[in-house]
Amino acid sequence: MRYSVLNEMLENHHSDLTSLFIRDWVMDIDIGIFEHEIGNPQPVSIDLEVHISGADAPERDEIDAVIDYDYMRAVVARVLDFKRYNLLETLASEILDGCMMPSEVIGAAVTVTKLSVLEDGGRIGCTLTRMR
Repeated sequence: MRYSVLNEMLENHHSDLTSLFIRDWVMDIDIGIFEHEIGNPQPVSIDLEVHISGADAPERDEIDAVIDYDYMRAVVARVLDFKRYNLLETLASEILDGCMMPSEVIGAAVTVTKLSVLEDGGRIGCTLTRMR
């Protein structure tokens, strides 16, 4: 999923924009409100998009000169290690909190999708977006 709404909103406020993303990251997560879900991890896809102002190359070609993709992955790991979640919206919101922590981030979006919930193969999920 592409975050065109967030991109459009940010582009209206910032002339240059860099977007960093992780897409289609699938993992088994113990999440859900129903009795049959509790204690039974299920496949969930997580998509992250973080936006920073400016579209120039970093001052140095070094990992510490940018927002590191491992930082984004670590946010998800910390959130998942913190507690069990009932709702996709709560999980997405807490991931989004972590993605917005670096001061250079001007906007972010998180999509969390349950992949195997519907009998007909459909997916359910939510996307949360924030801007500074």
